[in-house]
Amino acid sequence: MDNVKKGLIVSLVILVLSFAGMYLIRVPYEGVGKSIIDAWCSARGGCSDPSLINSSRSIVEQGASLGFFLVVIALTVISMEYRYYAALLGVSAIVFLGVVSPQLVLGGVEWGLILFLIGSMTLAYVLRSLRVFEYLAIRVLEASRGNPVLLVAYLSVLSWFLSLAVGEVASITYVLMLVFDIYKLTGYDVRPLVILSVLATNTGSVALPVGNPIGLYLAFTANLSITSFIVKALPLSLLNLALLVVVFSALARGYLSGFGERLSRDMIDKIAVRFYTSLSPDEISRVKGGLVILIAFLTLVGVNDQLSRAISLLGGINVDPHALLAFTPYPLIMVSTPLIGASRMGEVLEKGVEWPSIIFFISLFMLGYSLFWSGVASKLAYLTVLLSSLTGAVSFPLLYTIMLVLSAGLSSVLDNLSVIVALTPVAQTLVSIGGSAAAFWALLYGGVFGGNYTPIGSSANIIAVGLSEKNKMEIGWGEWLKMALVATTIEVVVAIAWTLTVASM
Repeated sequence: MDNVKKGLIVSLVILVLSFAGMYLIRVPYEGVGKSIIDAWCSARGGCSDPSLINSSRSIVEQGASLGFFLVVIALTVISMEYRYYAALLGVSAIVFLGVVSPQLVLGGVEWGLILFLIGSMTLAYVLRSLRVFEYLAIRVLEASRGNPVLLVAYLSVLSWFLSLAVGEVASITYVLMLVFDIYKLTGYDVRPLVILSVLATNTGSVALPVGNPIGLYLAFTANLSITSFIVKALPLSLLNLALLVVVFSALARGYLSGFGERLSRDMIDKIAVRFYTSLSPDEISRVKGGLVILIAFLTLVGVNDQLSRAISLLGGINVDPHALLAFTPYPLIMVSTPLIGASRMGEVLEKGVEWPSIIFFISLFMLGYSLFWSGVASKLAYLTVLLSSLTGAVSFPLLYTIMLVLSAGLSSVLDNLSVIVALTPVAQTLVSIGGSAAAFWALLYGGVFGGNYTPIGSSANIIAVGLSEKNKMEIGWGEWLKMALVATTIEVVVAIAWTLTVASM
């Protein structure tokens, strides 16, 4: 059966099951159900009848919202090439079927986040053009001095740092350039290093909002500040990075022993010399300028909350930190103009920004909003609460654990951003009935770390597998799980403990 027929059959089955599920799930106007319905009605501007969430009209809207959202995920799983078509199909369906009005759908998009994504992608392209990432990779290789254990540690740190600084996609792309160079010189199997680079990249992407689309999405939709990321995500990211290096070194002890026999100081010198001799004096200056820009970008992101307060005081206006963050990349892009040339800005915007991904992101915002507006999220929240209270009263710590494990499990086999978009309204509902922001942190940790489980768990994973195939190195599920299963499970367990700690802060 070809993918088109498979997609049609799967879509029809999903739609039927979605309508049936929404019909069967009824939220009673009593106890925790009353709190959930009141929160839903309040967010919609009020309800004349609390039973509206269970009405025939609402069930139709809920079935369509959930169905088309799941269709997008299903078509993406069938073939990544379908993801953009599926997203536009879903948005068109909920608008033209009258599930949600177009003005509400447009209002459900965090346009500040879209602006930031465009800017950060552009800045990453500028830094790539200035060869900043290549320079950092070479420095890491030199620092290892041919010691495979040190190489694992430094490669992990480089992947982690680049990910939190410029995003997981840029990070994995440039780190793998170094890994494939090592392969060309040594002829030794570097697939374990490819997997390690991905695991470290995803681990680093949780540290700051700029590292991962999930972090950005939650930062804007749940109003999580940069300071809160530094306090509640960065330490966990560092802890899990250290555990990852230790676990990988233990699991790959035999591999590293053989690798050490191939990796010599002379080979490292050859790679470094080839890079340095390829740089003209002007290019050396541009690399240094790019490093300054990268440091400046990280500094601005880190002090975003304080900077917004300072501008508010100086300007006598109220500056929202998230709105300010949306504009952060653009001054640095302008500063880089002397290094890349003003005439190239059109090229930078055209080639640096992944416009299909931006459209996909916007579509997911719209579909996620329809889950909230129609009441799907409220019904799923009610089911989650029932699950956590099977043994007695509602337990919010258990709720957070369920949210984290659920998001991690789903993110291992589905597009992790789609999973988080679907579960965020559920978390918002839980917060509205007495939960804390720990619900959002649980989604962040689960969505990012859970993506490490399989080769399709995140964008970085998919890119790494694709680049490996281009270099004639296929990475199968068995090999991936051999390296990732234990390390990722440890990361998830640590994240659960950390979430419960965050909940008590």
